[in-house]
Amino acid sequence: MDVSSTHLILDVFAFIFGACVGSFLNVCVYRIPLNRSIVSPPSHCAACGAPIPWYNNLPIISWLVLRGRAACCGTRIDARYCMVEAGMGFLFFALWLKYPPLEAVIYAIMISGLTVACLIDLDHYIIPDRFTLGGCIAGFIACSIDPALMGQKTALLGFSWSLASAMMGGMTLLAVAWLGTLLFKKEAMGMGDVKFLAGICSFLGGTSITWILPLSSLIGSILGLALIFWQRGAWGTRIPYGPFLGLAAILWLFGGSDFMYGYWEHVGHVWNVWNSPMVDEHLIPKH
Repeated sequence: MDVSSTHLILDVFAFIFGACVGSFLNVCVYRIPLNRSIVSPPSHCAACGAPIPWYNNLPIISWLVLRGRAACCGTRIDARYCMVEAGMGFLFFALWLKYPPLEAVIYAIMISGLTVACLIDLDHYIIPDRFTLGGCIAGFIACSIDPALMGQKTALLGFSWSLASAMMGGMTLLAVAWLGTLLFKKEAMGMGDVKFLAGICSFLGGTSITWILPLSSLIGSILGLALIFWQRGAWGTRIPYGPFLGLAAILWLFGGSDFMYGYWEHVGHVWNVWNSPMVDEHLIPKH
């Protein structure tokens, strides 16, 4: 088997594996808020309770074949299930293409946790501690295993930078929440969001805050204004912030980090030029 064929097989496997993970994440999103086991009982219809056979539980394919209806009772299946499966498939595929294998696996685990946390927040306006505090612990472990995630060379430095980044992310958003509460005279943000950003930064580093906070705020503001414009919301309408943080974090992995590093390098270059001593070319000796 030649190299190109091997790469093609691995690419296809990355997508299929991501779609399968997405199918499992759908189960987590449904069961975790209900305090149910995510492994037992096996997959069953949420409407009638009938077991779902494997051939009706294939990621993406089964939803398309069944036209979004349960085979057992005909109940409509939300298109979000298929979208999560397809989305995770594309994300795993993209991670595989962009990052070295170990980093791709670590970021795939991170994105899986982000997805479940964001969808639960979207449905229930809460992010369970297992995805916030648990995310921090996972980030510390990941950066100890692969210190390069923090730009370091030893496990101790990787852990230390991850811990410092988590504290920086949490404290920054805590300050923003405090300021918002002071200005609007009501709670502007839940502690779940604060801990969520801390978990994100434990993987991505403190510099990611300069991208995640502005972008997530921009996306949230645009959506809030859109809801008001379409008369589906009003000033003060409650909108979960976790999904915007998660989306900004994912975009950081796929171009945001490159953009910000390039931006700060440009700023540094302009600053150096601005502060460099002016040289009168007439004073330069000519040979």
